[in-house]
Amino acid sequence: MTKTTVKLQIPFESLLDAIANLPLEEKHQLWQLLNDEINQSEENLFPEDSYDWGSQGQPKGKPLEYIPGDGLKVVGGKNAPT
Repeated sequence: MTKTTVKLQIPFESLLDAIANLPLEEKHQLWQLLNDEINQSEENLFPEDSYDWGSQGQPKGKPLEYIPGDGLKVVGGKNAPT
């Protein structure tokens, strides 16, 4: 038996209503499916680093954190060890 693909257009609000009415177990199944799809899409957006860092690999740097309104900051300040 062959699979048939049908494309549907469902208003987003209708989709949200349908999800809200699912039993908890089916919501978990949907969440897992969406999580897998998101992870796959993100992997496709950010392919492996193709830059050749040489035999020692990518150099170590200082850990950074993003602070909204300020931008990137070195964790532990500028004198933090690498």
